[in-house]
Amino acid sequence: MKIAAYARYSTDMQRAASIEDQLRNIRAYCSNQRWPQPIVYEDRAISGSRIDREGYQSLLQAARSKQIDIIICEDVSRLWRSMSEQSRAAEEFEYLGINVIGINDGIDTRNAGWDLLMAIRGAMNAGYRRELAQRTHRGLTGQALDGYSAGGLPYGFTSSFDGKGYKRSINSEQAQVVRWIFSQYVAGESSRAIAIELNKIGTPSPRGGKWAVSSIYPDTKHVGILGNQLYNGRQTWNKSKWIKDPVTGRRLRTLRPESEWVITEHPDLKIIDDDLWNAAISRTLATRARTARQQETSHKTASGGRNPKYLLSGLMRCGECLGAYVVVDRYRYGCATNKDRGDAACSNRIKIARSILEEKLLSGIKSKLLSEESYKLFEEEVRRLLKEQHPDPRQAKQEIIKIQSEVNNIMIAIRQGIITTSTKQALENAEFRLELAQKKLKDIQSWQPTQILPRAREIHRNLVQKLEHIQDIAMAREAIRAIVGGDIELKPENGELWAEMRQGGLAALSQITVVAGAGYGCNLTPLRIKIA
Repeated sequence: MKIAAYARYSTDMQRAASIEDQLRNIRAYCSNQRWPQPIVYEDRAISGSRIDREGYQSLLQAARSKQIDIIICEDVSRLWRSMSEQSRAAEEFEYLGINVIGINDGIDTRNAGWDLLMAIRGAMNAGYRRELAQRTHRGLTGQALDGYSAGGLPYGFTSSFDGKGYKRSINSEQAQVVRWIFSQYVAGESSRAIAIELNKIGTPSPRGGKWAVSSIYPDTKHVGILGNQLYNGRQTWNKSKWIKDPVTGRRLRTLRPESEWVITEHPDLKIIDDDLWNAAISRTLATRARTARQQETSHKTASGGRNPKYLLSGLMRCGECLGAYVVVDRYRYGCATNKDRGDAACSNRIKIARSILEEKLLSGIKSKLLSEESYKLFEEEVRRLLKEQHPDPRQAKQEIIKIQSEVNNIMIAIRQGIITTSTKQALENAEFRLELAQKKLKDIQSWQPTQILPRAREIHRNLVQKLEHIQDIAMAREAIRAIVGGDIELKPENGELWAEMRQGGLAALSQITVVAGAGYGCNLTPLRIKIA
């Protein structure tokens, strides 16, 4: 039996020892059950409403690859504070035959009626999360109205607690940097040039790393030093809010109506005087107006659509800093980090003509990755994986027999007059599990491994054809992405530039990754091509 333990706490204001406390209880539970000690998955200082938690995603991957049989947590709120994700994941775990146990809340998916109890607990957890958010927001509104800090600490300020809240004060050293940024911008320097110069002289960014354009130039939500009104003595709170995307789980920042903004004046916090502030705002507005006119002109002359203009855009990364390799001028590709942040952030200054890079990469892909020899290696690997991981229907059949027996016993009880809410719930639960088990068996029985290789051969031919005569840039880009299975890294070595790519994409277009859990050429070494 393979056991997984999951532990989590929500914010950095909670004790990190909370993780150890949870794991101690889980290990004690395993010992009492005479189970092996669990494999640990954890997330620190992150909300359970987010599905992009690193530990949680690793847990899901382990479950899908059959590495665990039981998941134990202190209570299910550690796993989920989102009703939608809880429902989805619980159904997936049931399909995979994995049980979930919450030690403190009594949830155990091995017991009848677990789904009703989990739904009740999930609703309570989601309700608690919303109520907590509302109370927190109400308290922060009061803090902002009283002139206290109600959010993060902007660059250029420090804060101290006075018994009622956190009062901001000017950090004189950082304030000099802020004034320099504004004066350079008003003098005509771009945000990119300012960021590069700050990195060159070794000035730490607001987060302690390298400066980026986004930390200086104000976007439409006024994020960025040049758009923060606090530097001009005015605090604006409640200007934006974060909304979670239910599909990706990512939080998106959106502006609130101006009627909801909480604005307070703080002349004691003024770092930038009115003249310099107004000059910076005027230049920003003029730049945006000019950009809008250019975009309008380009839209009128464009043929329509927003398809990628360049063949390799978005497919390459710098092998030194892992930043994007992009078109840096009309003719050349280069490292975006070096372009935007300078040599201090990434020393890869190599720029390569777009025509040369595209020609050499395509030539290498065609001759190495789409060759007959490469396909034969792929075919051998697939045959090995299929032989090792052929799905066995016997376990699914046994599960159906077990659940069908449970349904029959409940029906006997109903015929004898034992009709209660819990009996009805148990029957519905058993019938639902039976339906899932039958679907699982059907999927296994309908799987035809002999069809995979011919389909892969057909996909292989199609990819070759798409790159033989490129007429559709978007289609060719997708073909390249499918072939290399990820990003192409451009690595500077002794003054030369080498392209390195994995041979891992073809299986993603067939059923191989679904059935065998492995990618094309997973045993092959990366392909390296000298570019310049």
